[in-house]
Amino acid sequence: MLRILESTRSLCLPLPPGYHTLFAVLAVRCLPHHTFLQYIDHGFLQLTESFVSRLMTDLDNSEANERLKFSILKRLPEPMEQRIYHMWDHPVSSASISRDYVKTLLEKHGKNKGFAFTGRDKPGFKPEFLPLTYLAKMLSDIESQALNPFEEKENVDARFVEDSALLQTLIQLGFEEK
Repeated sequence: MLRILESTRSLCLPLPPGYHTLFAVLAVRCLPHHTFLQYIDHGFLQLTESFVSRLMTDLDNSEANERLKFSILKRLPEPMEQRIYHMWDHPVSSASISRDYVKTLLEKHGKNKGFAFTGRDKPGFKPEFLPLTYLAKMLSDIESQALNPFEEKENVDARFVEDSALLQTLIQLGFEEK
């Protein structure tokens, strides 16, 4: 089949429909997994949506098959990857689906409220887990708007605060009892 593929490429002829799917099915069954993945990386095999969806449903969730599924999912283009994740019942696919869902919700929320969250607000800030970064951003905004309780009161006994903090520290370290 590889020679058919090479000859049709050299002659610029079209391949019959389903050729790449059939070729990938034969390759995954006949080749060792690392060789199969190398063929994908070098362009001899093309991953089609029908092949990947069939593979996700046919293979069980044993350790070797999960590694193969992860390796194939890493090699998929983004739009196809999102469609395939819905077919695989696995915590990683569920996390990806929920991450995409939260991302779209946050983008929609940002458009409605006029809030554009970008990771460029702070240097070195990477929005890899969007719910957490959004929560951190919202909390920092609330914190910056909140009043400091010590700023409201002018009559704060600093000595009393220092003594009570020292006493609590000594109690927690076990040097004194309540």
